[in-house]
Amino acid sequence: MERRFYWQLGALLLLTVLVNFALFYWNTVAIQKSEQLNANWQQITSSNLEKAVLLAKLDQNMGYGGFIHHFKNYVLRRDSLYLLGAQTGLSQVYDSIKALRKLKLTSEEVSAIDAIESTVRTYANKLSEIQSESYRELSVEQLDQLVRVDDDNAERAQQSLRASLRSSNHEALLLQTKLRNETLSTIKLGAFVVSPIVCLAAILNMIALWRIAVLFRERDVLFEVTPDSILYCDKQGKIIRVNKATEELFGYSKAQLLTMKVEDLIPQPYRSHHIHLRQGYLGKSKMRHSKKDGLEIVGLHKNGTQLPLDIAIASISHGAKDFSIAIVRDIRQEEELALKAERDYLTGVYNRRHAYSLLEDELTRANRYRRPLSVLLIDLDNFKPLNDKEGHLVGDMALKNLCQFLNESARPTDVIGRWGGDEFLIVCPETAHHSVMSFAERLVKEFAEQTEYELTLSIGVVAYDFVSDKHCANDCVDQADAALYRAKSRGRNQAVMFEPELMMASH
Repeated sequence: MERRFYWQLGALLLLTVLVNFALFYWNTVAIQKSEQLNANWQQITSSNLEKAVLLAKLDQNMGYGGFIHHFKNYVLRRDSLYLLGAQTGLSQVYDSIKALRKLKLTSEEVSAIDAIESTVRTYANKLSEIQSESYRELSVEQLDQLVRVDDDNAERAQQSLRASLRSSNHEALLLQTKLRNETLSTIKLGAFVVSPIVCLAAILNMIALWRIAVLFRERDVLFEVTPDSILYCDKQGKIIRVNKATEELFGYSKAQLLTMKVEDLIPQPYRSHHIHLRQGYLGKSKMRHSKKDGLEIVGLHKNGTQLPLDIAIASISHGAKDFSIAIVRDIRQEEELALKAERDYLTGVYNRRHAYSLLEDELTRANRYRRPLSVLLIDLDNFKPLNDKEGHLVGDMALKNLCQFLNESARPTDVIGRWGGDEFLIVCPETAHHSVMSFAERLVKEFAEQTEYELTLSIGVVAYDFVSDKHCANDCVDQADAALYRAKSRGRNQAVMFEPELMMASH
């Protein structure tokens, strides 16, 4: 489920990137077309405007008040002022023509300007001629005939330039219309195609964010309701997050825990060792089950109570930061159940199943190192008559008293178990013949001195100075049972060492 969700999220992110790229591309194209539209319009408008201004100046410099006007007045009146005006107008005409030639012109426009310039030069030559002495004696009519110039070509050329200007403006308008339509098409494409996709991607992102929020909410709920304690801490051991179970386990509030280090939850004698273990886990993503690794972890409750714990630890590296996640489980109840499962509920010593398992372990160890091992099988004499006469409550009390006596008499390393009814087994590691027999006889003697209701002990003893592969738990118990049978047959209240012939006699 989560894998599919992450695949969907990855596909959505890819779609979002592609949509954003398409949106960016669309915006870029739209802006470029708008800029091109504006640039073309400015360029054409500026060029046509400049051409129109120069053409108007040319018309003005050649027409009324310009070069030709002053030229004709000079012919009629021979006034030097008109000559000066004609010369000035001629210079201005040449300047206008020169400025027009610098513009971007068509071949037709160049031909038209050439025609105008040719006519102007003809006028200029006539102006130079009429200034000579030979022309001064001529009448106005004769002079007018001599200087008359055919300027129809120049007029047609000017009309051609005006028509070209109008055509250029018309073409500019057509181009602008085309570019405007292309720009509008691009904008409409974005409005009707890209924008819905962007909206769809936005909706899908909102759905994904909602699902992520739900996922985080579910995990937060799971984090809080899990029965095990969960702690997050940084590489210095500072607690940065805990759940409700952690508060209940250690007795601190969440606000208090977030001001503490994880070592504050460990009894003082174990703290330095725990710091070493925690630092060893940093940078490792593998889970570590401390109890399963043979590490005894003890926690400290706010009230000072020590708590046996089982801890699973995971270390996570995020960039330059390392975090540890600890799942802490209170195993007090498990240890109590385990203790009950291996103990006899009446007497408190090991039950038969666990005592047999410990006997096998001791035999294996003694065999590995070739060490001595002894076993005592103890029967409480006269127990049945006591039960029949005084009742089971008194009988139970007698069994408890016997186990207390055995616990006080045996060594801490000895294993004491209830074998069944009023029979008890004692496993004595590192104990040879002479030592175990002395111990058994002391048990018989001291118990008889302190017991009530005429209860005594019969003990069958088996001892191995060196345990080998041929020794097993069943044979060991059978041999002790044979020795116990001999002790009871001899009158009870005594300890008997196993000898091979006892097995033959019991069979």
